[in-house]
Amino acid sequence: MNRLRLLVLWLSTGTVSAASAAGFVAIPWFVLMTTGSAANVGVVTAAELVGMLLATALSGPLIDRVGPARTAPLADLAAALCIGAIPLAEATTGLTLWSLMSLAGAFGAFREPGQTARRVAVPELVGNAGVAMERGAGGMDAALRAGHLSGAPLAGGALALFDPPGVLWIATAVMGMSALLVAYAARGVSTSESEGTDTSEGFARRFAAGIGYLRRDRLITWIVVLLLLTNTLDLALTGVLLPTYSARILHDSLALGVLVGALGGAALTGNLLFTWLGARVRRRRMLFTFAFALGPIPPHLAMAAGAGFAVLFCVVVGCGLVAGMINPILAAVSYERIPAELRGRVLSLTTLVAQGGTPLGVLFGGLAVEGLGLRTTLTCTALLYLVALAIPLLGGGWREMNRPRTRSTVEDVVGGSTPHGGQELVDSSSPGCGRQA
Repeated sequence: MNRLRLLVLWLSTGTVSAASAAGFVAIPWFVLMTTGSAANVGVVTAAELVGMLLATALSGPLIDRVGPARTAPLADLAAALCIGAIPLAEATTGLTLWSLMSLAGAFGAFREPGQTARRVAVPELVGNAGVAMERGAGGMDAALRAGHLSGAPLAGGALALFDPPGVLWIATAVMGMSALLVAYAARGVSTSESEGTDTSEGFARRFAAGIGYLRRDRLITWIVVLLLLTNTLDLALTGVLLPTYSARILHDSLALGVLVGALGGAALTGNLLFTWLGARVRRRRMLFTFAFALGPIPPHLAMAAGAGFAVLFCVVVGCGLVAGMINPILAAVSYERIPAELRGRVLSLTTLVAQGGTPLGVLFGGLAVEGLGLRTTLTCTALLYLVALAIPLLGGGWREMNRPRTRSTVEDVVGGSTPHGGQELVDSSSPGCGRQA
């Protein structure tokens, strides 16, 4: 039964991820079809992203206070109501641009806490199921990737068969189904903060407790810094460099779609391989001598050398397989180290910081291509990856990634103790006390 709940959690994660990706496609299409304005599409999409970022920053204390078992299904249900309200309002009272922006922003704001709450529930469900943390983290990331990969194409196909309101109704139903799935999966997970924690603290002090944890745990802090740099470079690659290379060097828009799809599919496959084998490898060696070194850098070098489509496709597939192991390794470390009573706050903060540089990555990627040229920019980004990989040489407790991973250790971590090398973790009751890539 405990393993079934973990499997259902993975299924609900993939389901809500697919519904979110479908909404990210269907809502702009709905706006374009009903208003005919590309500017309105940009404004509504921006409102959804702003809502998502604000919720990422602020939802952590609420998740820790209420508990993932309550937060996740309620967030999914609220997101379903927001997306369903769009076609309902259009069919009844009509929609203004401001109401569209409000509903899109609310949709973005509600769906992110639901995903964070699922991650908060992972360590306890993994401990109850008696499986390795690597498998629990790998399964979550695989479900998330599978949902992202399938949601947008399914929405595109549905838009060819149904009108935009119909697709939004389908997304609403799928989001509602994910709420039911996660409600079942989270049964038995703690519904509130650890016993003995001062739950009367105000929001500001509770938020500060998450930031205080990030300041004290050097390994988690350095992981977030590393992800901030690499995620920024990743978005420059997929958002600017790869499309530009496909247009200027390969002269084929189809090649862009194939390469992006191959990269995502290979990363999902690599993720599944790590879910199967991850408990047998040493994390630090796998992460830095294999996954990071052989994952992101070779595609930049291949394009800088002017590789043709066939060579680049092989490089992208091979590197995607390796890069797919990065997220589960870092997620497993985070799940094991962060105390249960702080998990919602810290995970939401790490997600916010790790993704915070992605808009700058796209912006500076475009400026660099125009100012330095495409191949020079690709060489520079490869060098910047090497600089980022030098971060572990600065210290930061990276050796603690390889701590023993026994069942008793997992149970200790779920219980909120501090087994990793004896480092003391800050308690959320302390006054004045923060990936997926």
